[in-house]
Amino acid sequence: MPSALPSVPGLDLAARYIPGSDTGVGGDWYDLFTLPSGAIGIVIGDVVGSGLRAAVIMGRLRSALRAYALETADPAAVLAKLDRKVSHFEPNAMATVSYALFDPETNQLDISLAGHPPPVYAHPQSPAVLLDAAADLPVGTHLSDRKRRTSRLVVPEGTVVCFYTDGLVERKNVSVDKGLQRLCGAVHIAGWAESACTRILETLLSGNEPIDDIAVAVLHRT
Repeated sequence: MPSALPSVPGLDLAARYIPGSDTGVGGDWYDLFTLPSGAIGIVIGDVVGSGLRAAVIMGRLRSALRAYALETADPAAVLAKLDRKVSHFEPNAMATVSYALFDPETNQLDISLAGHPPPVYAHPQSPAVLLDAAADLPVGTHLSDRKRRTSRLVVPEGTVVCFYTDGLVERKNVSVDKGLQRLCGAVHIAGWAESACTRILETLLSGNEPIDDIAVAVLHRT
């Protein structure tokens, strides 16, 4: 995980990582970084599997994605490069990844989803909803010829956007839809990014230790 989150005027960021109780280490990660253009990269991903192997692969993917992010401003192109890398050098690995690029000058958020659940966002005085973004295949599917897509969201002042891994919303004997509904409810009543992270985890975990590891990142435009 990054040692510190970017500091950008008008932007409030927070993130959390909670290891799963079954393994103590896994392949979920988040990453937030500033690019030379001034744009903010927001990554959240989940390597299929658990334990040390998944964690090692996660570290490689995190480093590779940062390198590709320096080469292009299109999130879909970044994930296409990452897919090619995983398919060639990690033939038995697969991961879901969400990569978003926020431009503080235009307040636009460009996002590409590689098999990852879409973020939840809430405008001021509006219910939180899942972002209606194009969903593509996970990285490592050996189908690198499939064109990946980027969706765009304008982020008005006061908007909260929550990125997460599936360990946050998946529970035994409970539908994923129910988990997503609870997440939308938690984001809707959240404000500042730090308090949003706290309330989201309190609402979704309800005092229980997660079985799977969880990563959460929240963007709040102030």
